[in-house]
Amino acid sequence: MNKIAKGAIAGGLGVALLLGGAGTLAYWTGSASVGTASTITAGNLAVTSTGTGTWTKTNNGTTTTINDIASFKIVPGDKLTYSRSVTITAVGDNLKATASLGTAAITAATTGDATANAALATALGASAVVQIDGAATATITPASASSHTVTATIDWPFGTDGTGNTAKTGAVDLSGFNVTVTQVAP
Repeated sequence: MNKIAKGAIAGGLGVALLLGGAGTLAYWTGSASVGTASTITAGNLAVTSTGTGTWTKTNNGTTTTINDIASFKIVPGDKLTYSRSVTITAVGDNLKATASLGTAAITAATTGDATANAALATALGASAVVQIDGAATATITPASASSHTVTATIDWPFGTDGTGNTAKTGAVDLSGFNVTVTQVAP
């Protein structure tokens, strides 16, 4: 082997040794506890119904109380409003909430004409508007529990000729009529 080849091999080994040592850099560290002796507890948002609710019907500007919703026959042009007192438990800062009907609040009845039932459930469910104390979004004052009024308005407006025909004689099931309260950004 010549001198140049031996020198290149020795130089390569020297560089490899230097590079291998570059990954073993030592440094000093320290740590200190900066926490406090406190805990964070999550708040709560819940709703329960109180008292009994009332149904009213508005048609052509006249509002009347519906004593038996099960025997009521809705027609296009009717607007139904359900009002009920609820207790909202709100624990936490800056709580704002909206109310909406639960997914099973207005469902097609299981007896009768299935097509008409589905059409009526779709028509009534699509128009439902729920409010807390008359507002779409309510600021809930943090408290262990406070009383509010929830209203659900179901509007079956007049449409063009024949658009409501598929819902004739349809029936809906309100046994799952429920309200969901959902927190929204402050």
